Amino acid sequence: MFRERGLRATLDDIAARAGVGTGTAYRHFRDKHEIAVEVLSGATEQIVLDARAALAIEDPWLGVVAFFEAIAERQARDRGLYEALAGQGSAEHKAQIWPEIVSTVTQLFDRAKRVGAIRSDAQPEDVAVIFAMLGVVFEMSRGGTPDLWRRYLALMLDGLRTNARPLLPISAPAFGSLDDVIAAGKSTAPRARRNSGAGKSG
Repeated sequence: MFRERGLRATLDDIAARAGVGTGTAYRHFRDKHEIAVEVLSGATEQIVLDARAALAIEDPWLGVVAFFEAIAERQARDRGLYEALAGQGSAEHKAQIWPEIVSTVTQLFDRAKRVGAIRSDAQPEDVAVIFAMLGVVFEMSRGGTPDLWRRYLALMLDGLRTNARPLLPISAPAFGSLDDVIAAGKSTAPRARRNSGAGKSG
């Protein structure tokens, strides 16, 4: 259910798919987020394994690419995983999944920086925002172009590479403020659409 509908799936939906009564579900779980912590913890562990596998790749840049591609491909298939990694879900869930992911990604980035493969001002927290930005493409991919995300991931990865580019104008958001970044993106998008349509109605 989380894979198909994301974190919008309700505990009632889950109970129905499992073939049990809603009361049974509520006796075992406080809410759907408690189930999400259990279900998505395995996916989170796989992300850490992917990062460790990427660290085993001799070329640091290819290791970074392999990590991003592995996670993006899994997110494209799993709406719940994408939403969790994009900062949605309960505070408890995010507190469980993010620290170890950030730790392993830090190792990937530090290794790539030591050999000059990625820009010096790239930060592990950038990973969360990159995947959040890919969210629109994941949704488009579900409409019949399953590999569309590969194009935009390639463009984003190119921005990480060291090619005598100037430093980024500001630092990445602190880990604790990623929710604010995502919330800001949600609140401005509808307003932009409303403004763009205002002139046409006159």
